[in-house]
Amino acid sequence: MTAFPSPDRLNRLMSFLRLDENNLELLKETIHEAFACGQWEYARELIESGLKRAPADAGLLGVVGILSLRDLRYGDAIDALLAARTQGLDSPSLRYDIAYAHFMLRQHRQTLEALDFPAMARTVPASLVLRARCLHHLGRIDEAIASCKEQLMLHPQGAETLGLLALLLQERGRAGEARMLAEAALEMDSLQLEAQLALASIQADAHQHEAAQASFRALVQSHPTCGRGWLGLALADMMQMQYDAARVSIELAACHIPEHIGTWHVLAWLHILGGDAAAAKAAFEHALTLDRNFAETHGGLAVVAALQGREIEAQQIVRRALGLDPQSLAVQYARLLLLQALGQHDKAQAVVNDFLAREVPHRGMLYRDLLAQQMSRMNFIDRAGKTLH
Repeated sequence: MTAFPSPDRLNRLMSFLRLDENNLELLKETIHEAFACGQWEYARELIESGLKRAPADAGLLGVVGILSLRDLRYGDAIDALLAARTQGLDSPSLRYDIAYAHFMLRQHRQTLEALDFPAMARTVPASLVLRARCLHHLGRIDEAIASCKEQLMLHPQGAETLGLLALLLQERGRAGEARMLAEAALEMDSLQLEAQLALASIQADAHQHEAAQASFRALVQSHPTCGRGWLGLALADMMQMQYDAARVSIELAACHIPEHIGTWHVLAWLHILGGDAAAAKAAFEHALTLDRNFAETHGGLAVVAALQGREIEAQQIVRRALGLDPQSLAVQYARLLLLQALGQHDKAQAVVNDFLAREVPHRGMLYRDLLAQQMSRMNFIDRAGKTLH
């Protein structure tokens, strides 16, 4: 029978340990009880004392890993837990802790490797959700959906799983299913992150810009480090033409998800809307350091060059971007600016018509709408979407 954590039990173990200081098994039992009671500093002292006597003890290395996880020292946690495995300590929970540390370091492939362990899903139910999160980050959406569904078969009422599945389905364009799951998750936990994000994104996709704006604002209030929340709020603000607010939000997004290239694109476009071509160029150039072969980045640089009157350079960049992706939205906008500068209004109108008629992937719809909005501001199209001469 498992003993429940108790200060009285911890005190008794401490008394026994004072009488038998060299008893390593008693020491480890006391450390675990101190963990359970939240006596972290005392546990730290006991661990340091034990490591002096037995630096290669698997059990001690395991608790070093646990303490490192609590201290958010994920690299140290991995080192300690792997050392414990080398010394013979192994279990699904230890593998999960290694996986979690890798995940927090954004090492998603290593996370999946650590989760590939017999009986993991049955012994550590949270492993399926962690697996789904990794697959999501790696762009393996269908596998992530399958992992969530497997978890729901084991634990049907998990708000976290429902919320994550809702977000995955929203990203697949399955808004009806996603909304039902998000609402179910929020009934269980009104602050569940992925459910909030899914619902706000569904509203944005449906052009419910005021509702989306309110939902994203509520999300970042409850989860202020959620970069995707700040990005969504920035986009919603832009669709409402609240550009100063959008600039604040997108700068916060860039702080929290600096590796997300789309965030830098939005920041660049906000600078373009604000008339600061130099700042836009800097943002696009930063995006270029993240991926040198992304056509939208080159297209954005072509736009900046066109706005600054560097038409020959802009044309060169357009050709480069078209070689990477002939369907690039930003490239079409750059072409539009160049044609306007040359007074070729009929050709410019044809570009606008093609731009508005083109089908874009679900993930690119809002970006297309933002560019269409910018064309409207520059009198290429009117509010009804009709082209102008």
